[in-house]
Amino acid sequence: MLIEPPNIHETIRLNDGSTIELRAIHPDDAPRLQALHARLSPESIYLRFLTFSSELPIDKARALATVDYQTQMAVVATTNHAREELILGVARYTASEQEPGVAEIAIVVEDQYQNRGLGTILFMKLGAYARTHNIHTFVAMVSAENAKILRYVHSGRLPVESETWLGAGEILVKLKTG
Repeated sequence: MLIEPPNIHETIRLNDGSTIELRAIHPDDAPRLQALHARLSPESIYLRFLTFSSELPIDKARALATVDYQTQMAVVATTNHAREELILGVARYTASEQEPGVAEIAIVVEDQYQNRGLGTILFMKLGAYARTHNIHTFVAMVSAENAKILRYVHSGRLPVESETWLGAGEILVKLKTG
C-alpha cells in the first residue's frame, strides 16, 4: 500500500547563496533520477553505489523513486532549469527489518553542487524525518576512498562509530534527539 508523501516542501539557501527546493521523492521522479545519474561523474557514481554503471536503468530508477514513506524515505533537492525540474541530490533511508530503530542511508549530490552544504542539508532533513519514525541510528556503507565523507563524519559534528575493512566501511551515525 502506497502512502501519500509527507508534506515536505522547503526552499533552502546553500553556502554559496543559491537556492534549491527540498521535497519528498515521488514515483514520477524516476526519469529525473536517471537524468541525475547521467550528470554524475564516474567517481561520484562509484562513491555512491560502490560500483560503476554508466546508466541507471528505468526499473532501478522506478524502484528508487517509489518509497513507502514509513520504512523507506527519500528527500530530493531540486531546481528548475529551462522549465524543467532537475534533481540535484537525494538522501534516502531504508529501515532495517532485523534491527528496530536502525536504517541504511545513502546520499548522492550532483558534482557541481558538491561542497555547497547540500549533502549536509539533505542529511539533516532526512534525519529529522527519521526521528519522527523511531529511527535513531543511520548505517552507511562507505568506500575507504571517499575521503570527503569520512572527514565530515569524523569532524565531530555527528556522534559516530566506524569500522573499515577491505576498502569499504560501515559507519554508524547516532541521530541527536530533539
